[in-house]
Amino acid sequence: MSAAKENAAKGALEFIEDGMIVGLGSGTTTAYFIDLLGKKMKEERISVVGVVTSFDSEILAKKAGIPVMPLEGKVDLAVDGADIVRKDYVLKGGGGALTREKIVDYAAERFIVIADEPKADPGTTYPIVVEVIPFSYQYVMKEMGKLGLEAELRVGGKKLGPVVTDNSNFILDCVGEVRGNAGEFEKSLNSIPGVVENGVFSKFWKIIIGTGEGHYEF
Repeated sequence: MSAAKENAAKGALEFIEDGMIVGLGSGTTTAYFIDLLGKKMKEERISVVGVVTSFDSEILAKKAGIPVMPLEGKVDLAVDGADIVRKDYVLKGGGGALTREKIVDYAAERFIVIADEPKADPGTTYPIVVEVIPFSYQYVMKEMGKLGLEAELRVGGKKLGPVVTDNSNFILDCVGEVRGNAGEFEKSLNSIPGVVENGVFSKFWKIIIGTGEGHYEF
């Protein structure tokens, strides 16, 4: 159990109100949020509906007693984790759910990123994750090289062959830097034919960092 991750989740929980439609992200920190949200709903007898970003978050939501619905329109608030946190962007995609995460997170009126303190350490690095159509992955890898990114096809830990996303696509882990303006860099990656989505998230409302003692806004 990580006190820092739980405290980050508690920070986001403060913005939950009765009647909200909430985007439920994916990952270990968001798992704490989903569990705490389910408890808050029972204890305070409030009504919240979740829009999930992966099969994993759907399973966790149902376990926590949170009803789920498809993405049909307005999402009041989305809460999601991150692998790396910076002032002008975060990197996501460690769990391979980046495409659905970005769709839900960016559709929300407000998007809160939650993370434990090591994710905000300037010395911490993480690949830029890109989801690609399987047919295109070799071409995209070459194009990533032109941008100074060294791309590698992600393979499964408990299955043979490439990791396949919830959208039946492949994942590339690209070592390199987010160059220049994060929003423009994010768009440039998506402009490559065959790229479905990338793990650079430059649009968010708040970043809440959890520590062993509490949480703070980054």
